[in-house]
Amino acid sequence: MAKNDFAIVCDSSCDLPSSFLEKAHVELLSIDSLTGGEQDLESRLVSLYGELASRGYGRVASVHSAACFSPALDAARSAAEACAGNVDVAVVDSGSGSAATGMLIDRMARYRYFDVSFDDAVAGARALAAHVRLLVVPTTSARFGKRRSSHSRLGALARRAASLRVRISGERGLYLLSRGEITQLARDTDLVGLTSRLAHAMSAVSAGEGPIVYALTETGDPRALRAVEKPLNTNEFESRCLGTVRATPAVEALLGSGAVAVAFAPASAYDRSEKSLVGLGSSVEA
Repeated sequence: MAKNDFAIVCDSSCDLPSSFLEKAHVELLSIDSLTGGEQDLESRLVSLYGELASRGYGRVASVHSAACFSPALDAARSAAEACAGNVDVAVVDSGSGSAATGMLIDRMARYRYFDVSFDDAVAGARALAAHVRLLVVPTTSARFGKRRSSHSRLGALARRAASLRVRISGERGLYLLSRGEITQLARDTDLVGLTSRLAHAMSAVSAGEGPIVYALTETGDPRALRAVEKPLNTNEFESRCLGTVRATPAVEALLGSGAVAVAFAPASAYDRSEKSLVGLGSSVEA
């Protein structure tokens, strides 16, 4: 085992295909639902971390979606504490979900392949997490849009009223998931109108942060996928598509069948060279 070898763990909320994960030697924690079940996930992660330790890995990078997207993040933190005397587990919070989490996993695998140290690779992934974003257009009945936090009774009543209005009007929402927070950006009964707003949001980020890279998440609805692909085929901003992934059953249950999402990040953050990461782990707080 090379000096800088470490294990990488993820869960189903990243939406990366199993074929990619197997090729990249990333351990997948398969989860059936993104609601509840944290205690079971914790015990399964404790077992997985222990198994990796028995295979000779003293260090594990466990990369997961934001807590508002998946219960695996909190379960991983608890499991890491439980295994502290046996294996060093660094839990990386993507602050986002779906393909945005997948971007971090892809980078972690690349860093390991190029023999970046464990500390520097983790610090590099956490730095990227500050820049990845997920734009989501869920279905009207999806649970995702209901996960925004509220701190007052008035807010809860307002959400119930809005939910009733949505069911009556057929409106869908455009949401941003970034740094662990879900923000509603727009509502419309027209999917094309929402995907146009999605592209404008990406253009605004590009204007301030430069060229971007992005990946699409689809749920098996060709019409919805075309509706988001078309406005992204533009000269309005410089971008590079990394590909399209099919949502796992757990993510599809959260977003709804017919939902679409786009994960993106500044190319400067995503394409950061391995050499530039050297020493980063010592300067970034764990």
